Amino acid sequence: MEKIHIVLASPSDLQEERQMIKELVASGNPLYMKNDICIDLRMWENVPPGMNDDGPQGVIDDDLEISKADIFICLYWKRIGTKIKNENVAGTEHELNLALENFQKCHKPDIKVFFKEIQNQTDDSEFEEIMRIRERLQPQGLYTPFKSTDELKRLVNQIIQAEVMRRIKTQIKIVPEIHNFIEVSTTSELIANLISNNKLVLNKGFYDVLDFSCENENVTKEEVFDGSQLVISNVSNITIVGDDSTILARPRYANVIEFRDCENIKIIGLTLGHTPQKGSCMGSVLRFDSCHNVQLESLELFGSGTYGIELTNCNNIHVNGSKIFECTYGALNIIQSNLELANSMIFDCNKTACSLISAYDSHLDLKNVYIFNNNLENQIIFLGNSTMFCRAVCIQNNTYSTLCNEDLNYGVFLDSNTEFGNANYYITITSVADTSREIYEKIKETIKPMGKIEEMVYEENRMIITAYLNSIDDYIELNRIVGLHNEIEMACG
Repeated sequence: MEKIHIVLASPSDLQEERQMIKELVASGNPLYMKNDICIDLRMWENVPPGMNDDGPQGVIDDDLEISKADIFICLYWKRIGTKIKNENVAGTEHELNLALENFQKCHKPDIKVFFKEIQNQTDDSEFEEIMRIRERLQPQGLYTPFKSTDELKRLVNQIIQAEVMRRIKTQIKIVPEIHNFIEVSTTSELIANLISNNKLVLNKGFYDVLDFSCENENVTKEEVFDGSQLVISNVSNITIVGDDSTILARPRYANVIEFRDCENIKIIGLTLGHTPQKGSCMGSVLRFDSCHNVQLESLELFGSGTYGIELTNCNNIHVNGSKIFECTYGALNIIQSNLELANSMIFDCNKTACSLISAYDSHLDLKNVYIFNNNLENQIIFLGNSTMFCRAVCIQNNTYSTLCNEDLNYGVFLDSNTEFGNANYYITITSVADTSREIYEKIKETIKPMGKIEEMVYEENRMIITAYLNSIDDYIELNRIVGLHNEIEMACG
C-alpha cells in the first residue's frame, strides 16, 4: 500500500477546520485504498504522550516526521499558539519552519499555508504575529486566504486529489508486450487473432463486428435484447491499430465491443459506433469490466451508444485525443474505476437522458477537455462518492439542468451555456431473466400516472421500459415495486 504522508499543523482555535480535514481523509481513504493508496494524516492531537529531551514539542516532531512528509498543511486564524520553551516561536510556526527548511534541502514536502480571514481586527500581539507570518510567506507564494470551512474543504480536497491522481498515473505504464504483428482485412481475421501478445493493424474499411464464425476461446457472441454483442475476455498485451478503419455493430442494445478481465490493452486510431440507426441506440460503444492498464488513443466513438465509454471495476484507464459524440444516455459512465481523459472532446449528445459524465466510487482526471453543443435533460457531471480533478476543461454552448451535484470551482471554464433547472427522474427497467407479459403490463400501468414513458418493448419474454418520473417519491415507490420481482431491475439516470 502506497502512503501519502500529510502533516496538519495549526493552533487550537481551528478545531472545526482540523476536524473537517480529518473527516475528509477518513471518507476518502476507502476509495483511495482501492488503488493501493492511503492517506496518512499526522496531527499533534493524535500524538501519544512520551518523553523527549526537547520536551512535548520533541515528541510531536518525532511523530509528525515532517522531513518525510509529502504534503504539509498549515492553518492560521486569530491565535499563534503556545510558544515553545527556549524558542521564540509557537509550535505551529516551529513545524512550519521545519517544513520550509526541509523543502530547501530536499524539495519536499509540498507546503500549503491557509489563513482564515478575521472579521474584526484586533491590536493584540498575536494578531501582529500572524500578520508577520503572512508577510513572510506571501513573497514565496505560500499565502492562501479562506473565509469558511466549506471553502477550505474544497481547497484541501483539490490538493489531495491532485496528489492521488499523480500517484495513480505513475503506478503502471501501459506497454503491452507484443510478440506477433498481424495485418487484418476482415472481421474473421480480426476475431481469430484477438489473442494475448498480438498487435493487430486493421486495413482501411468497415468491419461488422459480429460478422464472424471462427473459433476463439477469448471471443464470444453474447445474447442481448435484439441480437448479439462481442465480448473479449481474459486477454493481455493486445494492441489494435486502425488505418482509417471503422468497427460497427447493428443491434441497438449491444455494446460495440466489451472487454472483460483483460489487461495491458491499447486501441489506437479507430472509429467505433452503431449502425444503421444512428442516434437511437441503447448499447455502449466501448465497455470495460474488471480491466486494467488500458490506453485509448485517437478514437471516434459515435452512433450513439447508451454511453461512449463504460468502466466497471477498472484501474489505470487512459483516454487521449479522442472524440465522443451523439450519445443517447451519456458520454462516460464510470463505476469503481479510475480514468484519465485528456486532449479530448465530448459533443453533439442530444437529449441525453442521464448525466453526460457519471462517476460512482471512482477517480476522474480531466485535462484539456472540450465539452460543447450537448443538449441534456440532466446534469453535465454527476459524482457519487467520487473525486474529479480538472485542468483546462471548457464547457461551452450546452443546455443542461445543472452543471454538477458538487462544486466545480477549479480548472473548469464555462461559456454560453443554458441552465434550465432540475430535470425529472429518468429510469430504465430491464429484464435480467425471462419476464412474463403480466409483469410487463403491471409495471407499465404503474408508471403511467407517475410520469412519461419514453419507450416500451416486450419481445421474447424480455422487457425494456424507459421513462421520466415526476418526483423522488415516485422513484422510491416504483423501486419498491420493481424490487418485488427478481426478473427485472431498475436503474436511475
